[in-house]
Amino acid sequence: MSLTVSSGESDYEVVPAGQHQAVCYRLVDAGTREEQYKDNPPKKRHSVFIYWELPEVKMADDRPFTISKKYTLTLNENGTLYKDLKTWRGKAFTAEELKGFDLLNILGKTAQLEVVHSDEGKARVDSVFKPDGGVKDQDTHNAKEAFDIDIYAREFYAMDDETKAMCDIHASFPEWMQNMIDESFEVLAGKKKGGDTPAAKPAGGLDEFKKEVSEDDIPF
Repeated sequence: MSLTVSSGESDYEVVPAGQHQAVCYRLVDAGTREEQYKDNPPKKRHSVFIYWELPEVKMADDRPFTISKKYTLTLNENGTLYKDLKTWRGKAFTAEELKGFDLLNILGKTAQLEVVHSDEGKARVDSVFKPDGGVKDQDTHNAKEAFDIDIYAREFYAMDDETKAMCDIHASFPEWMQNMIDESFEVLAGKKKGGDTPAAKPAGGLDEFKKEVSEDDIPF
């Protein structure tokens, strides 16, 4: 057994602060749970993570840096997701669009990110903007994928190819995210239902945003 100790410094590479060209490559529907902010009463919140890669900013092994941001899954005008999507697309949502937006449309779309560092030196996405030249489709180094928690939860009572695919994506997540997903109301309900005849897939998760939208209406 080695008793050698260190200062605890990490060789983890941090995304540089500043503005960066980015491409969305992953969406993660992390489900619903009760969350408490400061001394406020706990509230049910449905969380989604948006991941971007930064093709012009490379790590030591020449892979692009990646960064993500957690949002509450709502298009309420006071919500951060609404505000970031609005500045990303470069225009406000119409009343009709607010009834439903297919969040999957942002996969593979370019953006301009403002990255800042916390006092502890951790990088976070502060703002999302429409890139110069407008939002475009762009290939990504990382596989483009979306994790649908409703499909994943179905694995516990009705396994199929779709649920297997979600399990494979789930296995690629860090442990803290796996735990967050597995403690969600959606997954707990799926486990409780285990063994029952599967019902029709309920509306919820990313489906709340799905809507047929013309490319002339929005850039993604």
